[in-house]
Amino acid sequence: MSIIRLMTCDSSVEANLIKGRLKNEGIETFITNENFSNLMPHYNRILNSGIQIMISDLDYDTASEILELNTKQEHVCPNCQSSKIKFSLGKNKIRKIFVIIISLLISTPFNNLKSVYKCQDCKTEF
Repeated sequence: MSIIRLMTCDSSVEANLIKGRLKNEGIETFITNENFSNLMPHYNRILNSGIQIMISDLDYDTASEILELNTKQEHVCPNCQSSKIKFSLGKNKIRKIFVIIISLLISTPFNNLKSVYKCQDCKTEF
C-alpha cells in the first residue's frame, strides 16, 4: 500500500469539501501544501503545486468513481459537441506572452494566466 495524489485543488475550501465527501464514503484522506498555498497563492499551479488530496492507492478507483473523475479526459465542445479541440491562451494572447517574457526576465511567477480550450469548428472558447 502506498500513498498517491488523487487531485490538486486551487483553494483550501474546495480541498476540504472533497476530503469531507470522501471521508463520508469511508475513504481516509489527508491534505498537503495547504498552508503554503494559502500563504503564497501566486505559486499555485507552478511546478505542480497547489493543495493536494492524498489517498491510499487501494482507494483510488473508488474515490475516482465517487468524485466522477475521468482519467481519460476527451474534451468536447459544449456548443457543437465537436472533438476538434485545441489548447489556446485565449483572448489577449500578445499580452499574456508579454507577461510570460517579463516574468521570466525578472524571475517572478506568472500563474494568473489561464489557458482555455478552443473548438476548431465553431471557435467557442471554454
